[in-house]
Amino acid sequence: MDTLDTVQKHELPPTNQKRMVAFINHFIVSTVTFLNKFASDCETRFVNYEQKIQNLEASLMIVEAKLASIDVLKQPDNTTAIEGNKQSAIAPSTTETKPVPEQESLPDVPANQPAAPERDPKYESYFKMLHVGVPLGAVKNKIVSEGLDPDYIDQFL
Repeated sequence: MDTLDTVQKHELPPTNQKRMVAFINHFIVSTVTFLNKFASDCETRFVNYEQKIQNLEASLMIVEAKLASIDVLKQPDNTTAIEGNKQSAIAPSTTETKPVPEQESLPDVPANQPAAPERDPKYESYFKMLHVGVPLGAVKNKIVSEGLDPDYIDQFL
């Protein structure tokens, strides 16, 4: 230990520059290789988790649709009354063939045109769910679970 204490650092020979450059290059290459592998592993895991989440969301939508269909089966009186009202409203239009279709086509076009721009963007995902075929009850349950007004969607049906 006495020899180390007596040696002055300014008296030591400098390290070879080529050797120092080789050490630095090796350090940079190994660090970049490690970081690239780490980033690739992280990205792979994120993709796997994203796929799992998408599968979970799809399963959740299916379960919600099944639960909603059970609720509809428990309350057949309300659905049959609604369907009966729709059929009674349609029945007179089928008997009068010429004047009524013109009257129906005229009110439908203006009613549909203003409704499209008035749709709230918060409800677009629910309209897509209806378009895909998810039952109305399931969509309304989902709207309620997210704290929105379930009757809003009825305006556009």
